[in-house]
Amino acid sequence: MVRGYELACELEAAALQRELEALARSARVPLASGPKARVAPSALPGLTPREHEILGYLVAGSTYAEIANTLVISEKTVSAHVSNLLRKTHPSSRVELAQLAHRIGLIEPTT
Repeated sequence: MVRGYELACELEAAALQRELEALARSARVPLASGPKARVAPSALPGLTPREHEILGYLVAGSTYAEIANTLVISEKTVSAHVSNLLRKTHPSSRVELAQLAHRIGLIEPTT
């Protein structure tokens, strides 16, 4: 399914892309890994693995919609994870959260 989706994107076959996205959502299959920074798991104790994953996408500049599509979850679920991240780490916005991650060295280099 992922390779078919990649081909549909390359060919700009919008109708096929939409059908594959719907199928992936219903089957809970991620279509792409998307841009993501690696967050050191021990850097912020108390975060869940999913919160670490969401933080990686935020640091990479992904929108809620992009994160939701990549992880095959709803934007509302992404929003809930971001709210939990903000509550646990105390910045006032997702931008400040990403800046915090960079500032205190939470981001591991990607290879």
